[in-house]
Amino acid sequence: MKKLIFVALVIGGAWWYYSPKLTVAAALDYAHQNSQKPWASDVVYWIGWTYYQRANYPKAQETLGTFVNDFPAGPHTPRALLRYAEAAQENRDYATAKDALDRLLKEYPDSPDQSMARGQRDLLNNR
Repeated sequence: MKKLIFVALVIGGAWWYYSPKLTVAAALDYAHQNSQKPWASDVVYWIGWTYYQRANYPKAQETLGTFVNDFPAGPHTPRALLRYAEAAQENRDYATAKDALDRLLKEYPDSPDQSMARGQRDLLNNR
C-alpha cells in the first residue's frame, strides 16, 4: 500500500512540476532549436494544423508561415501552403493568401491540392 501511495505522489509531483512547462509554445521552441532533426518539420506542421483546426487563424497563419519559410522542401510543404493561404484568408490577409497560393501552384505542379489552390486563387482575384 505504501508503494502505491509513493508512486501516486511521484506521478502527481511530476505532473505538477512539468505541466506548466509542456505547452504548445514550448514544443514550437524546442522544434526550432532542433530544426536540423528530421522530426522538427513534422512538429511545426502539425501544431500549425492544430491551430487551424481549432479556428485559431492568427496562430495558424503565424505557425504555418514559419513552417513554409523554415522548411521549404518538406513533404508537408504543399499542404502547409494551402492551409497557410486559408488561414490568411480568414484573417483577411489576402495578399499573403495570394502569394502562398501562387507559390503552391508554381513550385508544386504535381500536388494533389492544385485544383483547390487554383479555385481559391480564382476567388481571390476578385478581391
